[in-house]
Amino acid sequence: MLDQISEIIPDQFLQQAVFDRLRLGILAGTFIGGARLPPSRHLADELGVSRQTVVLAYERLAAEGYVRTRIGSGTFVASDLPDAAPPQAGLPQAAAIRLSARGAAIAATPLSAAGPMVGDGLFAAGGPALDLFPASAWASATARVLRGLSPDLSAYPDTQGLLALRVEVAAHLAATRGLLTTPEQIVVTSATQQALRIAADMLLDPGDPAWVEDPGYIAGRGALAAAGARLVPVPSDGDGMDVAVGIARAPNAKLVLVAPSHATPLGGALPIGRRLALLDWAAQADAWVLEDDCDSEFRWEGKPLLPLANLDRAGRVIYCGTFSKTLAPALRIGFAVMPQAMVAPFERARALSDRGPAALAQAVLADFMAAGRLAPHIRRMRTEYAKRRAALLAALARHCPAVTAVAAPGGLHLVLALAGGNEEAVVVAARARGLAVSPLAGYYVGASRMAGLVVGFASMPVARAGEAAKRLALAVRAVG
Repeated sequence: MLDQISEIIPDQFLQQAVFDRLRLGILAGTFIGGARLPPSRHLADELGVSRQTVVLAYERLAAEGYVRTRIGSGTFVASDLPDAAPPQAGLPQAAAIRLSARGAAIAATPLSAAGPMVGDGLFAAGGPALDLFPASAWASATARVLRGLSPDLSAYPDTQGLLALRVEVAAHLAATRGLLTTPEQIVVTSATQQALRIAADMLLDPGDPAWVEDPGYIAGRGALAAAGARLVPVPSDGDGMDVAVGIARAPNAKLVLVAPSHATPLGGALPIGRRLALLDWAAQADAWVLEDDCDSEFRWEGKPLLPLANLDRAGRVIYCGTFSKTLAPALRIGFAVMPQAMVAPFERARALSDRGPAALAQAVLADFMAAGRLAPHIRRMRTEYAKRRAALLAALARHCPAVTAVAAPGGLHLVLALAGGNEEAVVVAARARGLAVSPLAGYYVGASRMAGLVVGFASMPVARAGEAAKRLALAVRAVG
């Protein structure tokens, strides 16, 4: 309790530090009543301070009634202390924490189906290949920004987002997604999650119904629930959200969270009929559609699908994108594209909770994009991810035939159906073997309709696909 004090406390505070340590030790019961404290010379040597420092601390303890000094015998802890002993040394702790009903609901809302990270993250879903981050190009962009550092980048960032970045995002969306927008319609956010939460806060009153895909994006529906929405699960199949079921279950819903190009986790994409039906209903019901364009850059079958926002003529769609999958989650930079009338209230809501990603990070990303680095990086990643996906599928077919990969035309993960069921036991067995698999059941709002595992392949090198498949096969066999 008292060691190394001279190394961590400045000289002018040593006496106060010795006094505080001894006082807290006495109150916490470390030094019991009647116990003899170490001689001042011995304690000074132990702490690496002068004897005078300890003598003065002892004198203050005696003056305040914590110790008694007996000439010729030493210094002893008083049996009748001047104040009640706290339960433990340090900051006081509340006996209990009472959250509001809304706070308790938020605290109980899961962020993902994944448990604690195990092993080296083999099979972990939801992230890109961090080992392939374009570090050299990013360092060059950072150096250029720092050389011409503007005073604006040291101030509070523009709550709508750095204009230079919004200009690049608009150009990127036009070139890669066919989405024509203007920088004035874009708000830079701390990735997609913040965009969803702000939109829910601004568009929903507590108890308002909101459609969510079932199974679907866990943290996304959590953002709606945290805003007080009444979640209405709508089945998601190979063609994405079943709009007809949504209309039947909650025709008066105020908001829809949907990933029309790649539903999480099954990978379904909305065909044109469902897209038009969803937009028609939203216009008639005065409802909003939150379009999560997750993983749209990574499609393995067919042509890339245009965003739902391209078809929107009534101004009911808020399009949400992120750089977490194309570059790195640690950047915490995403964006939302919305009707112009929505920009000001959306911007105000984010300013009240978060002034936005650091201006310097936004400037570096804008420079990186302006230098033409993002598009080639995405092309390289698409090629590498296709190899990793193919390697895993081949390895599973060879070493683990007990699972069946659910066909998904895009994304950075696979869903593996378990023929024998017993999903929970397989997850436990797989994680015991260092595989960071996620249970498919976690993606459902209610009871799951299929037993399976969600496994990521983006962060797994081709050379490790066989190893991962063999370990999974051992886990499945162990369950029987």
